[in-house]
Amino acid sequence: MNAHTPTVTVGELPASKKVHKPGQLHPGLRVPMREISVHPSAGEPPVTVYDSSGPYTDATVKTEIERGLPRL
Repeated sequence: MNAHTPTVTVGELPASKKVHKPGQLHPGLRVPMREISVHPSAGEPPVTVYDSSGPYTDATVKTEIERGLPRL
């Protein structure tokens, strides 16, 4: 049996960017959010949604799937 290293999508996603908002009860807590751009003709601001992708879509994090996530 051949060992296979799984692959995951890493890095930024198109038409959006990862941002962190301070928590309401605990401002020191950084809540991951994603600002999704809408079409320029809409004249609307980006839509902000909760981002559950973890560190995989954070451009500042080096992902090594073989090593797993770092300890907190």
